[in-house]
Amino acid sequence: MKTAAIILAAGFSSRMGQDKALLPLGDTTALELLVSSYQQAGVAQIIVVAGSNHAALAQLSLKVELLQNTAPADGMFSSIRLGVPRLDPELDAFFVQPVDTPLVRPETLQAMLNHLQQQDSCCVIPCCDARRGHPPLLRAALIAAILDHDGSDGLRGLLSQSAVQELHVDDPGVLLGMNTPEEYRRLCSLHRQMQEVSHA
Repeated sequence: MKTAAIILAAGFSSRMGQDKALLPLGDTTALELLVSSYQQAGVAQIIVVAGSNHAALAQLSLKVELLQNTAPADGMFSSIRLGVPRLDPELDAFFVQPVDTPLVRPETLQAMLNHLQQQDSCCVIPCCDARRGHPPLLRAALIAAILDHDGSDGLRGLLSQSAVQELHVDDPGVLLGMNTPEEYRRLCSLHRQMQEVSHA
């Protein structure tokens, strides 16, 4: 499948107090770690939607298409609607990835892609410990519906009307966000554990 990812990084990070996209995780940043994970999973097109942090994210020199949402106060769905028109017209499916859930594993992304290929559903959502997480993987057929959606309850509201498949994964990274300093410390701890396992 030809695939893409839209990484949402336009939030104000008000509870965190720092730009979540630029928070360090090991020797990299949250955004750089996510981009690397998608590249390892074989996702060819990566779009990052920034907000007022656009200039700062541009300094990272990532191999992505960087867009700027000039009205981030309109919410996350406004960033999704900004990103989808830039997707490859021959695309089969795309991920919608919040930057504050940066520890999703490349193996999880690959498993989701494999699962979608075997299903008729329009969306796959990863689940861990019986809880839904991020990122959803959407078929390109949903692009028109996203652009037509009035934004009620964001992407969740749109997907509530669609055929969604859950994929159970052994990856706590799909659940762990970092909206507060305490959550960020927990993510840093998990990231260190993941690195220790990978280097063992």
